[in-house]
Amino acid sequence: FCGVGIACSARIGDIRLLDGQVTDAMEAAALTYNNNYIDIYSCCWGPGDKGMKMDGPKRLASKAFKEGAEKGRGGKGNIFIWASGNGGLANDHCGADGYVNSIYTVAIGAVTNLGLSTFYSEVCSATIAVVPTGA
Repeated sequence: FCGVGIACSARIGDIRLLDGQVTDAMEAAALTYNNNYIDIYSCCWGPGDKGMKMDGPKRLASKAFKEGAEKGRGGKGNIFIWASGNGGLANDHCGADGYVNSIYTVAIGAVTNLGLSTFYSEVCSATIAVVPTGA
């Protein structure tokens, strides 16, 4: 099924990672899972949403981003879509999120079905586009 904004024949990966303690190795494994089969990864994890922490991917996850971008999909590269954050109520700023600001990710924000910013949205210059969430 193809329409405006949808890549025909693209394979999208969505891997549940946020179920307990997450390690650098777990993140790297998720970011490289089936990277020759999956075109687009949809991701939304990162530092805590408290507005006071600058953090980002560690050594293995950073290496996984680079490997995916350069070698994934048989050398065409994987695309990493990243949610720009859920800490809007805590005045968090996605500029402090090294996942959102990675050169290997495309940061996407959220708007309501009326086109208004959601209460949990974080703002920063890394956000490339927004999508309606209905919330």
